[in-house]
This record gives sequence, structure tokens and C-alpha cells, in this order.
Amino acid sequence: MTGIDLNGLMLLALAVCAVILPLWLGFRLRKSRPGVLWIGLVLTVLFGPLGQVYVAGWIGWFLIVLGICVAAQQLLDPSSAMIVMMIASPLVMYFRMRR
Repeated sequence: MTGIDLNGLMLLALAVCAVILPLWLGFRLRKSRPGVLWIGLVLTVLFGPLGQVYVAGWIGWFLIVLGICVAAQQLLDPSSAMIVMMIASPLVMYFRMRR
């Protein structure tokens, strides 16, 4: 059988929600509560690079943080890479909002 079973469908729905929810929440909070530092930091801690959506001009910064995360996974041991990935996005958001 080559079709998608129930497990594949659930995984696809989870993957779509994991992308749509951070984007929707970031864009919505950008309009209703713009420029609040703690909201930006919470979004980046929860959603990683996708939390950069909260501040305008996010695509370049998203790619930078994503590159840092991929490089950390490739170059460091797993525990160090996890620490770098958890710290990178909030630090970039802090830098962006304090400029």
C-alpha cells in the first residue's frame, strides 16, 4: 500500500501546526502588542528561529538564527549544540529589539 495511513496524516497535521502556529502568533502579536521585549523573548524561547517573526524584517534574522542552529548541530556535541540553539534565538531577538 502506498497511500498515507492515519499515522502519516497525524504527523502531517502536527508538522503543519508546528509551522502555522508560530507564524500566526508572531504576526498577530506584532500587530496588537508591538515592540514588547518579553513577548519577543518568550516567542523565541518557545519557537526558536520562528519567534523572529514578531519583529518586522524577520526573514534575514530567521535565516541567520537557523544557520547558527544548523552549524551548532553539525559542529558541536549534542548537549553543547542544544545549549547554543536555546540561547541563540533569544539573544538575537534581544539585540534586534534593543537597537
